Amino acid sequence: MGCRHLYQVEVKHALVRFCFQPANGWRVTVDVDSMERAKGGTHLPDKAERAAGALAGLRELGASLGRHKLFGRVDLVAEHPTRGTRLLEVEADSSRQREQAMYSALGQILLSMKLQSPDVRYGLAVPDSAEWINQLRKIPPTIAQKLSLDLYAVGSDHVQVFEAGTTIPDWSRG
Repeated sequence: MGCRHLYQVEVKHALVRFCFQPANGWRVTVDVDSMERAKGGTHLPDKAERAAGALAGLRELGASLGRHKLFGRVDLVAEHPTRGTRLLEVEADSSRQREQAMYSALGQILLSMKLQSPDVRYGLAVPDSAEWINQLRKIPPTIAQKLSLDLYAVGSDHVQVFEAGTTIPDWSRG
């Protein structure tokens, strides 16, 4: 665990880079809203530049930007001819409390669960920090398994995937 502060679009970029590269056969659609691009509202000074870099990285990798033609405004849709379809909601640090962001993401992913098939998996991706991992631990593994909900802990240089039903280890002391 442990990453520098990541913006939502940077989490999306890392997911495509480490898990769903179009060069490996994935067709990826990434929805990016104006707040993620640092348009409108109040943002930290480095957000616009870092968001632009992540967007350029997504384009370089071959991801399509915009809403998916079938699934709509899911944060990330990855489709592979043999590995199936993945629909992910992504959260990152923002002005919202982590717990509220987590509830919002869970609601969004639940509303997108229209297909039940061995070829379709759902996911929730958050930064790989102790605070976000603690939020992921709140999801009971048995429920994640029933929902085919994989959990992703994302750093700028890695992604750790906890497949549905996996218990997330707690390596903290205490």
